[in-house]
Amino acid sequence: MNNDSTHDLQQEAIKAAVNKNWEEAIEINEKILETYPNDIPTLNRLGISYSMIGKNKKAEERFSKVIEIDSHNQIAKNNIARLKSNKASGLLNPFIQTVSFIEEPGKSKVVPLVNQAEPKVFSTLNIGEPVELGHCKHKVKVIDQKDIFIGYLPDNISHRLLQLLRSGYKYKTVMKSVNPKTPQVFIAETHASKRLKGIPSFPLDESELLPTLSAGESSELPPLEIYDPLMGEEI
Repeated sequence: MNNDSTHDLQQEAIKAAVNKNWEEAIEINEKILETYPNDIPTLNRLGISYSMIGKNKKAEERFSKVIEIDSHNQIAKNNIARLKSNKASGLLNPFIQTVSFIEEPGKSKVVPLVNQAEPKVFSTLNIGEPVELGHCKHKVKVIDQKDIFIGYLPDNISHRLLQLLRSGYKYKTVMKSVNPKTPQVFIAETHASKRLKGIPSFPLDESELLPTLSAGESSELPPLEIYDPLMGEEI
């Protein structure tokens, strides 16, 4: 097989995957492997394609082959971690069809994370996956359903949401980006405090101040359920 024909097959395999024609993608990639059995991009594409049709054992075999050839291949390592973490769905994302990331002024916002966790943490997360907000001193942190740290909200947003959480506001939070270099969450207000009379969680003017708590009102954070993102509402 010459280089031109191999390149053509690679492009066909990629096109089939983009169109979610997984059976066709498998057939093409397997054909490439007949001539180039150790081709890493082909093996990775095969692993993804097999998982997408529910053949997770075959998928893991292809990714493991990549690791044998290149022990530092991050794509294969991440996908093996995801397969082991999501044994039922494999690489299929069970969350992506159930969430919208359209921002509602004052009510919801895409927020970048800072001081984020190690890349391996993001390898097991999905776009649209519910996560939780928690507090750490003067910051709001984001953790997964197993209490594993993901990252912090920026200081300006942390400061505002801490005050709103103390006042009874509730939020639903999901992963918007699982790229370990540029992780983002989508935060949507699900309950506002009547005593703050509808003060927006995410004002257009970020310098807008919140009213000070009245004397005698508790400034302690409410019970942990305030951070529960699974409120049942669709965004």
